[in-house]
Amino acid sequence: MGIVKKQAYKNTVVSYGGMVIAYINTVLLFPFFTNASQYGFYNLIISISVLYSLAASMGVPSILAKYFPVYRTDDRKHNGFIHWAAILSAIGFTTATALFIVFKPVILSAYISTSPLISRYYYYLIPLSFFVLVFNYLEMTGRVVYLTIYSNFLQNILLRLLTTAFLLMIALRWINFGDFIFLYIGSNGLISLLLLISIMATHKFSIRLSDYSFKNIKKKEIVNFGLFTLVSSAVYVLLQKVDTLMLSSMVGDKIQGIYSWYFNIAIVISVPAQALSRTTYAIVADSWKSKNMANIAEVYSKTSILQMVVGCLLFIGIIVNRENLYAIVRNKEYIDPKYFSLFWVIGFGFLIDITGGLNSYIISTSHKYRLVTLLVIIISVFCICLNYVLIPIYKGLGAAISYMLAIGALNFITWFYIKYRFKIQPFTYKHLFVIVISVAGYVVGHYFWRMPNVYADIVIRSAVTAAIYGLLTYWLHISDDINEKVDRVLKKYKI
Repeated sequence: MGIVKKQAYKNTVVSYGGMVIAYINTVLLFPFFTNASQYGFYNLIISISVLYSLAASMGVPSILAKYFPVYRTDDRKHNGFIHWAAILSAIGFTTATALFIVFKPVILSAYISTSPLISRYYYYLIPLSFFVLVFNYLEMTGRVVYLTIYSNFLQNILLRLLTTAFLLMIALRWINFGDFIFLYIGSNGLISLLLLISIMATHKFSIRLSDYSFKNIKKKEIVNFGLFTLVSSAVYVLLQKVDTLMLSSMVGDKIQGIYSWYFNIAIVISVPAQALSRTTYAIVADSWKSKNMANIAEVYSKTSILQMVVGCLLFIGIIVNRENLYAIVRNKEYIDPKYFSLFWVIGFGFLIDITGGLNSYIISTSHKYRLVTLLVIIISVFCICLNYVLIPIYKGLGAAISYMLAIGALNFITWFYIKYRFKIQPFTYKHLFVIVISVAGYVVGHYFWRMPNVYADIVIRSAVTAAIYGLLTYWLHISDDINEKVDRVLKKYKI
């Protein structure tokens, strides 16, 4: 866990820095300078570009994670594996783009009446998706050699700071919403370029090739793996994005914008998992190669409890500050109290997902990776069917319920399979203690005396809640990693 802890702590700092910027954008800027329909459209094009780029990737990020340890060499050429993977991505993007153009009438027909902006910006999705594809390829290239921090900074700090700047430019009336979309697309291209320069500067990869036929690469085996994981990844991302896509299509960008606003507030709960996954994915892949099940079991257990501890703190921290959140936003499109149930349901779905830890990672990097593909397809169909039933009745809340049930089902099934097949599972009595600690922290934070100033109240209420939560977590020794980190800090300052 040494590499995991060292990089995960740094990635967590970067991720939470990005979270602060994202919250400023989501809570303070978007509601003031865009309406709910524009915010909904912004989230819609992000969802479409993520799916587009994923379908175009041919499963290359997963291919890199699984097979790079096999083809890694000391001469930095790595048997041409990195170059071959890039060519495979280029073929995938060309094919996906051709299909995107051919099926334009079909795609637009689903949104033309509820999301009229999509027809105006349809072709903007091609460069945006290309930049997302390139960044994902480069990010995984860095991950396989444990270079994870800079890509995290670019995606979670720089891109969000640029978004902040563009929103302020709207406020100053220097640009309009259309210009904002154009500049956002350009920003994705910028971070991809900066990441490429960074990776080349490490000299861990050589641009020179000695074998242009790539004869040492088991192309058929790898492509088959890539296609299986592509289906699995695409359907899994669809599971994450289908709510946005279906809400915009069925009830319009405005309702989707309100839903996405609460979703983006709740997504902070998954930040610990995102930070850890940048390193743990490579650790698990390497452990499978060496057949080190003990290491997989250790990483599985530690990440589960650590992610649950941090995720639950964030969950209750947002709940106890609900009134403060509404006082700051003051946009009636978003702050109707009936909408807060969206946060409860979505947040609980995120908690289930991050507490499951490395469920999907463990299976998808093993020889049983095909199982994940099958499971995710089944769960996604289940989620889509639920959406068709619940969205017309409950609108945004229907999508939230569908998402929570689907994520819960997927995590339960993968957990059960890992426990049955590999004889490992992450849960102990300490997970129950986290629930008790969360309830205690919520009660203290909820009933704490309300300060007259909203910003002072946020700081003090959050600090009191975190203090109670943190002290109980340390006292009950919930996580070895947390206690070890705290002890090191106490020792350093001789407390």
